[in-house]
Amino acid sequence: MKPINEKNKTMWGISMMGLLGVAYWLFRFSFFEMHGMKQWTNLLAMLSIAIIVIATILGNRKIPVATVAGYMSGFTLAMIFNTDGIDPGGGRINNAWIIWGAVWFFSILMGLIWSFIFKQRQAK
Repeated sequence: MKPINEKNKTMWGISMMGLLGVAYWLFRFSFFEMHGMKQWTNLLAMLSIAIIVIATILGNRKIPVATVAGYMSGFTLAMIFNTDGIDPGGGRINNAWIIWGAVWFFSILMGLIWSFIFKQRQAK
């Protein structure tokens, strides 16, 4: 695979952040009634932007894809598999944020592994 130039690298990062922005807008505002989370969507989006920027500067294309995929698939899986409950004090609890965060984290981890394996194969 040929190395990417600066313009392609920048456009790749911008497109990944644009896709993340669309997903953020949908999940944070359009689907708010489904989950009711304000801070968690913001935190994951900010961390995702930081990861995308760093990976783009380093010239990695796989980690931004894994980050955006983890953000979107984490939300989807969280909405499918979440459970509601009541804590001992009588407050409402939900595990959607745990599912979303875990899927997001492991997706980024898989992107790192994918990138490492690709570089090892390319070096041989």
